[in-house]
Amino acid sequence: MNRKHEKRAMQERDPELWQRVIEYLPNLAAALLTFAIALFRGLQDGGPWKKAMLGALVCTLLSVGLFPLFQALADRYDLAPSVAIAPCVFLGFLGTEWMRNKADDIYDIIVGRWRR
Repeated sequence: MNRKHEKRAMQERDPELWQRVIEYLPNLAAALLTFAIALFRGLQDGGPWKKAMLGALVCTLLSVGLFPLFQALADRYDLAPSVAIAPCVFLGFLGTEWMRNKADDIYDIIVGRWRR
């Protein structure tokens, strides 16, 4: 065996690999559930596949970014860490239309004040 192959074989036998996978399991669960719910909701509303996929991707990225915050809140209030999945899935259920409407409302409140 040459050194390059031996080094690669040692990386594949990392004993902490499964521990790291288990640590990220709630993150993956939140991302997958959010994506699935947002995708099915987009398709149920009668939208095309591309729009449903894009909406699901946006919801998933938002929930992945907010998941550590939800975990910290669950930890602060002595709740189970799996409780943090629920708000992420709720974001997927609300969808991108709701988020866009809320962003427009916030924009009107903040920026609209100076444009008058």
